[in-house]
Amino acid sequence: MDGLTVFLLLFSGLLGRINDPSPGFTQSKAQSRKLECAALSQARAHELYPSEVPELPPRGSNVPAQVLACGQRYLDYGERSARDEGILSSLGKSVGELVQAANALVPGDVTFRVDAFYPEPAVAAKISVAAKMALVERGRKVSDRAPLLAAGDVAVLWSLPPRAAFPTACARYAAEKALKDDEAFLGLMIVDAREMQLHAGVCLRGEWKWLQ
Repeated sequence: MDGLTVFLLLFSGLLGRINDPSPGFTQSKAQSRKLECAALSQARAHELYPSEVPELPPRGSNVPAQVLACGQRYLDYGERSARDEGILSSLGKSVGELVQAANALVPGDVTFRVDAFYPEPAVAAKISVAAKMALVERGRKVSDRAPLLAAGDVAVLWSLPPRAAFPTACARYAAEKALKDDEAFLGLMIVDAREMQLHAGVCLRGEWKWLQ
């Protein structure tokens, strides 16, 4: 999200809501439509935005239980392609389901590396961040670094259809030691340029498994 603003929601009855991004006295409908928001637990939000979000209080305290992190859209609705809008409009649900499947597939002591493969770089970045946040929310270890391959490998992979490219890349990650035995790679992508559905797969110890 660009131009990030953090909104604290679900305060106690005495405090009510503050900095609420929904339409009302402080914000018009048009202003609200220009925001893209993601709900976070307070613990995760404090990790990401320590200056805006307080630490978890002692058990039983009457304080915020949920945080909404919102970023300003630079493109109005209708200016993105239909595919981009379709992917982004259901991003939380689709990425959450894929991450849940990856979480169930991979042992708990493994560190995830994550990357998204999508024609629009800004959308790819949002997909990747959403997946990383969803993994952290589930208590998983996540690395900021995606695995890399040699230029020759990349050239070969570009010539393959996606259904063949990702399993081949996974095998090369293992051969080139780009992924350690205690690391897994979660890749998210569209397989067909005409579709509006995210797919994903996991590479673990040289074996690629499609999640969807």
